[in-house]
Amino acid sequence: FNDQEKISEPKLTSKEKVMAKVDNTTSTLITDLSYSFSDLSGNNYELFSDYGEIDTNNSDKILMTNVSAIIYLKNSSPIKISSKYAHYNKSNHETNFFEKIVLSHLIHKATSENLDISFSDNLASMYNNIIYKKTGTQLNADRLEIDLITKNTRIFMNNESEKIKIIDNK
Repeated sequence: FNDQEKISEPKLTSKEKVMAKVDNTTSTLITDLSYSFSDLSGNNYELFSDYGEIDTNNSDKILMTNVSAIIYLKNSSPIKISSKYAHYNKSNHETNFFEKIVLSHLIHKATSENLDISFSDNLASMYNNIIYKKTGTQLNADRLEIDLITKNTRIFMNNESEKIKIIDNK
């Protein structure tokens, strides 16, 4: 996830593409949902789900089911994400994935129960039962954070007295 090139903080431009069908009975259930946007630095984010349910108290918030996402960072290979559910905010693109998350990038793969993506903070944060794998190595930790600008990654425990479990499969 590491790339030496530093990119200035991006400004977001939203380009939403909603390809969906609204359930005429409730007017809150959407099938085959798709959102995408780009920032001024050339990074792109695409989000797809089989179903989306609009929050009746806040129409910007959607609970998505069977979710996949792709983050295309400038000068980097795509980061792919899948999960059972996600909360998505249409106004700021903040996304909270939960249950059976898989994040992959090149030879890196991480699984967890939660993943939050904040484009205002340029941070992806995984937590709860993290298992990170790359060829020959497995790490078990509490938290994994990826800076979406620098692509620097940190893996750590919430309690500093606990240690990350490293399994060498070579």
